[in-house]
Amino acid sequence: MKVSSERFIYFRLKLFMFFMYGTIALFLPFLPLYLQHNGFSPTEIGVLLTIGPIVAIFSNPLWGFFSDRLQNIKLTLLILIAGAFLASQFLYHVKTFYLVFIGMMLYYFFNTAINPINNSQVFQTIENTELRFGSFRLWGSLGYAVIVLAAGPVIESLGIGRLGWVYGTAMLVAFGLGLMLHRPPAKAKKRMQPITFRESAGVLLQGKFALFLLASLFIFIPNAINAQYLSLFVEDLGGTETSIGWSMFVAAILEVPLFLLLDRFSKPNGASMINLLLAATGVFAVRWLLMSFATAPFHIILIQLLHSVSFGFYIYTAAQLVEYLTDRSLRASGQTMYALSKARLPWRSRALLADIFMKRSGRERFF
Repeated sequence: MKVSSERFIYFRLKLFMFFMYGTIALFLPFLPLYLQHNGFSPTEIGVLLTIGPIVAIFSNPLWGFFSDRLQNIKLTLLILIAGAFLASQFLYHVKTFYLVFIGMMLYYFFNTAINPINNSQVFQTIENTELRFGSFRLWGSLGYAVIVLAAGPVIESLGIGRLGWVYGTAMLVAFGLGLMLHRPPAKAKKRMQPITFRESAGVLLQGKFALFLLASLFIFIPNAINAQYLSLFVEDLGGTETSIGWSMFVAAILEVPLFLLLDRFSKPNGASMINLLLAATGVFAVRWLLMSFATAPFHIILIQLLHSVSFGFYIYTAAQLVEYLTDRSLRASGQTMYALSKARLPWRSRALLADIFMKRSGRERFF
């Protein structure tokens, strides 16, 4: 393959990651505000935000198995993006709680597996090259940062009720870029025995991998609370959609230089990865402690600067650790199962948290 052709393949993947992560910036930060705008109660919002992790428990292993069995990551991604787009448009155009509930279930059935399958796409692309994961993943952070910053004033101008149209447009762009992704020709593929679902699920039974998933679960529970309730917290402190955009922007933009530094100085071995995960865990703890003292939107923006060191360190290292710990033929399953560690709290706990966190009384805090 010519060097110019290889570079174009890498560029298309980077551009795809830019817009794919940009769609996340349009959905999660603004969804609670959209639901609140449509008259849903704090408890109802808490229940709706819990659907994703529950659906992911069943959908992620299925999509990981589907991708490994099919050996066609590009087709899997296109199916997931198309399904998430259609489900999102249903979600944004219904008003009753039960229809929104169904829309959320359909959306998360497709959406929760997109990022882990996309990680598999990156690792497959850079296999047997000198390229590192961070040089691609930083484009996702850049897309998230740029789009969430631009989305704040746009949504503030159009109104939060038009969020569905904005999100749908971004998803269509991501789907178009997905069609341009490179797929290795059939003759370059290695013959494999058919993969069974039992073999795929067996990834979880590996001792080190199971321990890694358990540790990730405890890390991502508070991170999930931050991600899903931050917009309401900022609004409660007197912020606007633009303030929310800035808080998300500063959190994501610093991941770009961080990934470049990690690519240059980190070592892809077990000991180095564990040390990076421990460092990220310590910064997470400091971050949540500082959140408890925030009294103004500007405080949130400053605290979000720690996001790159905590979340950035963790996801960079964790994605590579999955590849390190899992068999090559089951790596898509490994990535989707790792994504399950990002599952949130059980729905009863989440509904209770929503009631507590979203009350507007004095110095009550979300974190």
